[in-house]
Amino acid sequence: MNEWKRQHPASIFISFLSNLKQMIITLIAVFIFGQSAQAANPIFYFIFFTGILLFSVLNGFVSWWKFYYNLKSDELQIKQGLIFKKNRFIRKDRIQSIDINAKLVQRLFGLVEVKIETAGGGGEPEFRIVALKREEALKIKSRLLNKHPVSAASHDLNTRENEDPSEESTEEETFQEGEVKNDSEAAAVHLAEEEFDDHLEETIEETIEETEPDEQWELGSRRLVIAALTSSGVGIAATFIAAVVSQAPQFLPEWLLDQVIGWFIHSSILLIGSLLVIILFIAWLFTLTSTILKYGFFKLKKNGVDIHISRGVLEQRQLTLNSSRITAVRIVQSPIRQPFRFVSVYVESTGGGTKEEDLSTVLIPLCKREEVEELLEKFVPEFAFTPVYEGLPKESLRRYMIKLIVPAVALSATATYFLPYGWFSVALPLVAAFIGYIQYRAAGITAYEDFLCIRSRSLSKTEVFLPKKRIQDLESTQNVLQKMDDLYTVHVSVLTSLMGKTFSLRHVSGQQIEDRYAWYSYETPEDGNK
Repeated sequence: MNEWKRQHPASIFISFLSNLKQMIITLIAVFIFGQSAQAANPIFYFIFFTGILLFSVLNGFVSWWKFYYNLKSDELQIKQGLIFKKNRFIRKDRIQSIDINAKLVQRLFGLVEVKIETAGGGGEPEFRIVALKREEALKIKSRLLNKHPVSAASHDLNTRENEDPSEESTEEETFQEGEVKNDSEAAAVHLAEEEFDDHLEETIEETIEETEPDEQWELGSRRLVIAALTSSGVGIAATFIAAVVSQAPQFLPEWLLDQVIGWFIHSSILLIGSLLVIILFIAWLFTLTSTILKYGFFKLKKNGVDIHISRGVLEQRQLTLNSSRITAVRIVQSPIRQPFRFVSVYVESTGGGTKEEDLSTVLIPLCKREEVEELLEKFVPEFAFTPVYEGLPKESLRRYMIKLIVPAVALSATATYFLPYGWFSVALPLVAAFIGYIQYRAAGITAYEDFLCIRSRSLSKTEVFLPKKRIQDLESTQNVLQKMDDLYTVHVSVLTSLMGKTFSLRHVSGQQIEDRYAWYSYETPEDGNK
């Protein structure tokens, strides 16, 4: 296959919408954080943003016109750029994962987006083709993730080339034989590529028909609703809504603004509290809807070493992860889910992570804590165990509590002095002390066979299973206050996607640090005594 192709022309419109989305986000930011809505003449803004939109359309057309890709047997070649031309070659042995998405815009045209994660520490860990037919996307995925038979034909040809020629062959016969051999080689490679293309077509048909997987699991509608109801994104949404509401006075007439301010001044605490509850309720509805749209139709399947994840209502996402490239498993339990023993399971891997999930991939959006080991046994069996954690020394308790109590006392004193109802904040130090206590109680560390397991809590409780062979770095730090009690902070780094990720646990005892170093060291105890 040696044919340069373009994307679907719909990529022009998709690029335009992407730029329009960024412009809308910029306008919202200006609206929220801007000082005045009258900073310039409205005609200026109209001309300015119209120019940006026209430039976006032109840029989308040039990007489509000057973008070519060529799918070969062992790599994907890309040429792009009008003024600054760029060539990129993505070899199949460097590919970590291939993600096929169908966002709402792509679905309008019957197209998908292909995202390819590659290994290495360069500045371009991923590559996107935003508008392809689904069959073409599956063809790219099949060719770049699977072996092809061309190598076998090449091996046979190389074997024939290494055979000794007949001693009776003349120079002219040898030359003619070389021509025939070259023709035979070209024909054999061409035949092998045709056979592989036929194999690709069969693979694509099997993919569309969804052959029976080795293991599979579905989130289900009941657990989807529970995951949405207990989502932890309410605080972020409430902050955004409150920021928008805070800018509303700029657009109210003075007589109405005076009435609103007067109403707030003469309102009771109950009315003000009710307004806050309404804001939180709106934020909760927003989070509820976004979670359902994100994790709707969630399915988890495994074929061999490949884990296939599909999810999404408006944006349909399909991700394939190689289980052998998983570097850690993370189990997260939010305070809302803890009474019901529900958790989420994430995997850290060299490919496939998303920014909104902190470069991780959601393996199981919601399940009971006691179900985790059984589910991991199906999909990543090497991580299927339930460790028993070793708690932190009693000297660590006051470190966890003091770190939160001191700022809480300062905030409470300031609020009491300056705000009419600030005396309500005297409860903050007690809340901070309680949070510090439960952080101490949740913290733990242990070595389970060839895994280092860390449990910690900020608000959500997190467990991390780190294979010894995947740990890039294990170190400890100690500040002046920790030195008084012989306490340390342990840091463990693993490789994820483009960059590494570090997990830390504060206020670990000196003996626990020594035990972890002895476990991680390749030197046996007998060697250390010699």
